Amino acid sequence: MKKIILTAISGILLLTACSTDNEPSPSSEEGGKISFYAMAPKSSRAPSTTTATLKDFTVYAFTESSVVMNGVNVSRDGGSWTYSPLVYWPALPVDFYALSPDVSQKGEITAYNDVIKGLEYGSTDQLYAVSLDQVESPSPVALTFRHAMSRIALMLSSTSNKYVIEVYHVSLNNIALSGDFSLPQKNTSENGATGEWSNLSNPGTALLYYDIEGGSILLTPTPRDITEGNLNVSFFIPHALTPLSYSSATGFSGSYMQIDCVVKDKATGQKIWPNEHTPDYLLVQQTECGRMLFPLSTKTVTEWQQGYSYIYNVVINSTYTLDTIEFVPTVNDYVETHPF
Repeated sequence: MKKIILTAISGILLLTACSTDNEPSPSSEEGGKISFYAMAPKSSRAPSTTTATLKDFTVYAFTESSVVMNGVNVSRDGGSWTYSPLVYWPALPVDFYALSPDVSQKGEITAYNDVIKGLEYGSTDQLYAVSLDQVESPSPVALTFRHAMSRIALMLSSTSNKYVIEVYHVSLNNIALSGDFSLPQKNTSENGATGEWSNLSNPGTALLYYDIEGGSILLTPTPRDITEGNLNVSFFIPHALTPLSYSSATGFSGSYMQIDCVVKDKATGQKIWPNEHTPDYLLVQQTECGRMLFPLSTKTVTEWQQGYSYIYNVVINSTYTLDTIEFVPTVNDYVETHPF
């Protein structure tokens, strides 16, 4: 999974790439039995699935006239992949489709229909692989898995010597929360062979952090990933992002992150934001919090793409006025470490 880092210091933005993982070597299988060799995209951040951490997948396989495998679970056994009962190669070429985890209950996987309906954002890294027109060979069927989702991480920190930042809730707003996913009709080992998203849900809100006991996060100079260890929501529907804007008639629009927080004076412990001068549209009703809003899109990042990891670094060092925040995006070249 390619990794994109976006930094907002009341705010700034940049892109980088992934590290590598060791991959097991493919093994041979003789005697006409169908065997598999699976490769997943590389990633440097848990809980994304990689070749090393992929534990199992489900296979659907078809010839022009028959079903060869219908939801067969293939699992890791040491350095190889096993399933039961064994299936033997037919005379005709076979098209293989694989999912990890198996979400076929959301849509029928057949030789003529390969749309998965209603995939949702959450804690699951959805993988898919397609290997078409395969014929009997002593080598295993190579399945190159791709990530269907975008991975989002939100890092919060503060290096201020004057203020204490208490964060109570964090959400992503006006984003698609579900959609239908169509598997590609090309081998996923090929460049550009990706599935397609359609029928995206109306924009909604995804909660990333919420302390059910009413507590808060105290920001420190060390960035903290608030997508881990709480609600564990990391994987989102790839789609276009819209610019953040505000009007008195309609309120906020566009794709944005919302951080509900309180700013206190470090020396006295006195709350200094929000205060009596904070406009109503930046207040969180029925709480003592104010709302800090940061756009999810910039001039250089206008969409979440499948197979990319987006890391938003937000550094809060002062009180907040929406009109004074400026973003200066820069893009560093990312390094592709895998054909995915």
